[in-house]
Amino acid sequence: MEQTPMKNRIDTRHIDTLDGLRALAVGIVAWYHIWQQSWLPPFIRGPVAALFGREIISLDAIPRTGYLFVDFMLLLSAFLLFLPHARAMVEGGPVPDVKTFYKKRLMRILPSYYASVLLIFFLVSLPSGAFPSGWAAMKELFLNLTFTQIFAEQPFLFSRINCVLWTVCVEMQLYLIFPLLARAFRKQPALTYCAMVGISVLFNRGLVLSHPDSVRMLLNQFPAFFGVFGNGMLAALLFVKLANRTERSLALSVTGTLLTFLSGFVVARFLLMAAGSQTLQITQLHIRFGFSLALTVLLLSATFSAGWLRWLLGNRLMKFFAGISYNLYIWHQWLAVQLKAWRIPYWEGAQAPNFTGNLVWQRQYTLICWMAALAAAVLFTYLVEKPGARLMEKLFRKMDGGLEHETL
Repeated sequence: MEQTPMKNRIDTRHIDTLDGLRALAVGIVAWYHIWQQSWLPPFIRGPVAALFGREIISLDAIPRTGYLFVDFMLLLSAFLLFLPHARAMVEGGPVPDVKTFYKKRLMRILPSYYASVLLIFFLVSLPSGAFPSGWAAMKELFLNLTFTQIFAEQPFLFSRINCVLWTVCVEMQLYLIFPLLARAFRKQPALTYCAMVGISVLFNRGLVLSHPDSVRMLLNQFPAFFGVFGNGMLAALLFVKLANRTERSLALSVTGTLLTFLSGFVVARFLLMAAGSQTLQITQLHIRFGFSLALTVLLLSATFSAGWLRWLLGNRLMKFFAGISYNLYIWHQWLAVQLKAWRIPYWEGAQAPNFTGNLVWQRQYTLICWMAALAAAVLFTYLVEKPGARLMEKLFRKMDGGLEHETL
C-alpha cells in the first residue's frame, strides 16, 4: 500500500488550531469580565462595516455572553485529556499512565493557582479587612487551597479572594475521576458518552431547573458539565479516527473551512439567543449541550480546514497567547475589579464612570485592564508556573527514586 506523503499527513499529537481556539476562548471570557466593569460598547465602523452595508456593526453580544465560553475551555480540556487515549485506541501503543497523568496535572495547575490565592489573601484581602472575622478568613483560605470553595455559597458566589477560580475546581474534579472516565470510554465509547450526556441532562433539567432558588449555586457544579466533557472526549476520538483515514487535500480543506464558518454561525446564533434572554442562567442551562455541540463541530472542522485558517489559529502569536492563557484567566477579573476599586484611571464622585457613560474613561480603563492582565499572565507564566512545574518535577523524581530504593 502506498504511504501517505508526510506533508499531507494530519498530526494527531499537536493540533495547531487548538492554540488559537484556546486563546480565543480565554480572551472572550476575559473580555466579558472586563466589559462587566467598563460597559464599553464594542462596535465596528468604517470600511469594514460598509462591506456589510452598515454604518456600525455592534459586537455587544460577544462580551455580554462571554461567560458561555467557559464551557468551551472545559470542552477543550476534555478533548486534550482524552486525545492520547484516542490515539491508543486507534493507532495502538500504550495507554497513558495514571500516575504520570496526575503528576502532570498537578505540575500544571498548582504553582500559579496557589501563588494567586496566597498573594491575594495575604497582600490584599486580609489587610483590607475583607473578611468579617478571622474564622471566616481561615475558612475561605482553606476552601480555596483544597479546591472545595465551589461547595460553599460564600466563596463560590461571593469570593473575597478570586471568584473565577471555581473553574479550576471543576477542572480538578475532572482530573480526579478522568482515568476512570477514560477507561470506560476506551472500552465502551458509545455507552459511556450516552451515560455522560444522561447525567448532565438529569442534573440540569431534573435537579437544577426544578430548584429555581438554587440555580446560581447548582448551575456550574461538576455534574452540569458532563455532557460538555462527553462532547470533548468524543471529538478527540472522532478526530483521531478521521485523521488516520484521510489526508490533507483540497476537498478536505474546503469542507473543513465551510463547516468551520457554518458552525461559527450557529455559535453566533446561540450568543444572540443568550444576549436577548431575560433569564440568563436558565437560558444557559437550556442551551449548554447544544452550544457545546456547535463548538465541538467548530473544533473538529477547524482542524481539517484550509491552511490559511489553520495558520491564523496556530501561528506563533496564538501559541504565545495560548501559553499564557491559564494565568490570564486567573488574573484578569481580579485585576479589573481592583483597578476600578482603586480608581485607576482616576474618577471622581460616588457613581462609577460606567454608569455615567464616560466613554474616555471606559476606553482608558479597558486598555489598562488588558495591559495589566497580559503583564500578569506573562510574569506568572514565566516566573511562577514554569519554574514551579520544574521544581515539582524534581520533587516527584526524588520521591519516585526513594520509593524504588525502599522496594529493593
